[in-house]
Amino acid sequence: MDLDVDYGLGTFEGTAVIALTNSTDAPLSELFFRLFANDDGLYGTAFVQILDIRLQTRSMSYALYLDDTVVLVPLDQPLQPNDNMEIAIDFSGGASFWPETQQVGSAETGYGLLTKSASALTLTTFYPMLAVYSEEGWALDPSTGFGDTLMGDTADYVVHMSTRPGTLPASSGELVAVSPELETTTYSFVATHARDFSLVLVESDYTIATMESDDTTIRTWFTMSSETAGQTAGQMAEFSLHLYERLIGPCPFSEIDLVEVPLGKAAGVEFSGLILVGSQYTGNPQDLFFSIIVSHEMAHQWFYAGVGNDVSEHPWLDESFATYLSYEFLDAYYDSGVASEQLGSWQAAYLQAKRDWPALSIGSPKYSFPNSSIYSAFVYSGGARFLYELRETLGDEAFYASLQAYYSTMIYAMATPTDLFRIIRETCTCSIEELLSTYGLVR
Repeated sequence: MDLDVDYGLGTFEGTAVIALTNSTDAPLSELFFRLFANDDGLYGTAFVQILDIRLQTRSMSYALYLDDTVVLVPLDQPLQPNDNMEIAIDFSGGASFWPETQQVGSAETGYGLLTKSASALTLTTFYPMLAVYSEEGWALDPSTGFGDTLMGDTADYVVHMSTRPGTLPASSGELVAVSPELETTTYSFVATHARDFSLVLVESDYTIATMESDDTTIRTWFTMSSETAGQTAGQMAEFSLHLYERLIGPCPFSEIDLVEVPLGKAAGVEFSGLILVGSQYTGNPQDLFFSIIVSHEMAHQWFYAGVGNDVSEHPWLDESFATYLSYEFLDAYYDSGVASEQLGSWQAAYLQAKRDWPALSIGSPKYSFPNSSIYSAFVYSGGARFLYELRETLGDEAFYASLQAYYSTMIYAMATPTDLFRIIRETCTCSIEELLSTYGLVR
C-alpha cells in the first residue's frame, strides 16, 4: 500500500494492491470489500471513498451497499479454488476533527478511530479491506452502532506512507525504513500475520518510551502531560505480556505500541500490534480501571489479533477472553481480593442483565443486543464469568491446557465457538455441556 497523508488537513489518498488466493472450495464470481470508516455511528464524519478499482490495467465496475460500507466487485471470470489474483484499489478519505473543547468528543467524531485532534492523527480502517469469507459466505453484517465492526483475515502488509516532516508514526508491524526529503518524509512498514494495518501520527508533544521484553518490544506514546500514565501503561503492558505468554502462548507480534489519543464511547481500542488508550483516562493512572484498560487491550493481541472470530456473530469469542484475562492480570498484579471484587462486579452486571433480558445470552450475536450497556453486561461481564466457571469445572491444569491448545491451533485463523468447544473436549476429555447450557452457549 502506498499512502500520502496531509497531517494538517487530516486527509489521505493511496493505492492498495491486494494479492489474494481463493482458499475456499468454490469459485468466487465476486469480491466484497469493507469500508468500515463510512459507518457514521462509530466514525462520525470520517469517510473513505473508492477512486478506481483495477485488474491489471483495466478499470473494473463496482457497487456500494449498506451506506457505502460494502463494496461489491463482480469478476468477469470466476476465481477458481487455489487460484490467485491481484487487484489494485485507489482510495481517498478524511478524518473527523476532534473538538478541543470537548474531552469525550461528539457525534461527529464517533469513537475517535479516524480522527484529527490537536496533537495526533488517528488512522484506523482508512483503506478498503477484503471482507472475511467463511462457509456461511461473505461477512457483511451492518454495524449496530456499538462494539467492534473491524474484522479481517490475517495478511502480510508492506506500507509506504508519506507525510510532512516532523510527525512520527506509531503503527501496526515494524518501521523498517525512513526516507526524509525536503517537503515530505516517507516511512516504510512491514506487518506480518496482521488482521489490519493501523497507525497514529503524532507531533513533538509526545513522550516515547521503549521496553525490550524477550522477543517483543513494547513502546508507549503518551503526551507529555500524561507521562506518568505512559510509564504506568508500559509497566502494565510488560507485566501482561509475560503473564499471557505463560498462560496462553507466545505473543503473535514482535512489537506492540500503546498510544494515547482522544476517544469517545470507548476507553481503549485494539488493533493488530497497536492499542489506543483514551486520553480521558490518563489523568489518574493509579485508578483500577486504567489497569483494566491496558490489560484488556493487551489480551486482545492474543484474542482478536492472534485468534480471530466473527465480531458480529460471535463477539464473545474475543471479548470474553480479553475480559477474563484482565481478571487474571488483576489477580497477579495486585492481589486476589482486588480481582475477586472485580469479578463479583462483573457477575452482578451479568445477572441483572440476564434477569432483564432472559432471551439473550453471552453467545448472542451483536445485533441481538438493544444497546451497548446490555451488550457489555452479557459479552464482557458474563463471558468473563463463564470462563471463570469453566476453569473451576475443569481445574487449572486442564483449563489452561485447553486454552493453550485452542490458541496454538487457531492462531492466525478465524475461530468459531464449535472450534473452542471441540478443542476443550479433546484436551480434557471432559463434559462441559451443563455449563454451556447454563450460559446459553448450546444451540
